[in-house]
Amino acid sequence: MLVRVPPRSLVGFRSVCKQWKTLFNTKRFVNRNFACGRSEFMLKTHSHIYAISVNLNDDPSIKVSDLCFDLRRRSYHLYGTCDGYFFIYDFLSGGGGVISNPLLRHTKWIAEDGVAWDDRSMGYDGSRTEKIYKIIGILTTYSLNKVVRRFSVFDFATNAWKVTDHTSFHERLIMDESSGNSRVSLNGNLYWTAYKYCETGQYFIRMLDFSKEKLKMFCILPCKAKKSTTHTRILSIYKGDRFSVMEQCKRTREIEIWVTKNKIGNGDDGDDVVWIKFMTVSIPNFPLVLNHYSTSYFVDDNIYGKSFVLCCPTKKPKQAWVHIVRGDLYKKIKIDEVVCRFESSVFVPSLITIP
Repeated sequence: MLVRVPPRSLVGFRSVCKQWKTLFNTKRFVNRNFACGRSEFMLKTHSHIYAISVNLNDDPSIKVSDLCFDLRRRSYHLYGTCDGYFFIYDFLSGGGGVISNPLLRHTKWIAEDGVAWDDRSMGYDGSRTEKIYKIIGILTTYSLNKVVRRFSVFDFATNAWKVTDHTSFHERLIMDESSGNSRVSLNGNLYWTAYKYCETGQYFIRMLDFSKEKLKMFCILPCKAKKSTTHTRILSIYKGDRFSVMEQCKRTREIEIWVTKNKIGNGDDGDDVVWIKFMTVSIPNFPLVLNHYSTSYFVDDNIYGKSFVLCCPTKKPKQAWVHIVRGDLYKKIKIDEVVCRFESSVFVPSLITIP
């Protein structure tokens, strides 16, 4: 059946006939093809970006593809993915940003707007019927007990930047744990972990709402009020429409993983989110996951059982590895094809989409 053909091969079949091209563009076909696809990581070195496809069969394996995007001429930083597109930005020489679908060779250059933004993100306004993609840059300044954020928004529909300001009197009590590639995109919005360090020490998911163009708290995390110096938390996507969060103790290296019971709908405010324990990983000398390395993971519960897959580096010389845990199985796979130093990895439920 065509629905089981890998997306990379489907692209070549689009020119066979008009009926096939029309079929590949239907939402139902895209969703069914997505469900049959393998989960992937996107791994960045200083000069290349690779797709790491993971096969969770009886003998788990990986497949590495060089996406042939040359990064050597600029100081690009990977800011994550959205709907099969990845967003990278030249943060030193002012060369602007690039949005690219590596399979379809769709590339869009985003002009620099002249402001040294603290952060940049890609998403879309999920409240509209048609997806209108945006780039949001955020510049934060502090004054006494208030926080002033300047939002610069690039709208793909108009190819223009606009600037708005937002002031909060309580956000100085909030610490963002994750940055860059530790953030995940869902329903066009961006999510990451944070905590209130001056009050309860409560951990929660923070949200950048692309429809309203503002930051807000989404939902409480199941993690206990443990110091960020003793535990690491990373957010991921589960089943394509839910959240997963892992917490690792830096002393014992034990990992606990939770997932949301129900899917996260577009427009949900997070009040009804229910977390359930997915699995615990207790393996001596398991890799220590650090946020500043921008590592990523995903969990799955396919016919082979509950699986935990982590893409991360060793400290020296930052060699990239994939770690797979399922029941009594623990398999480490060195990514030999990646010869340069590991810089970051991003989990993408489906790196390639058929638009």
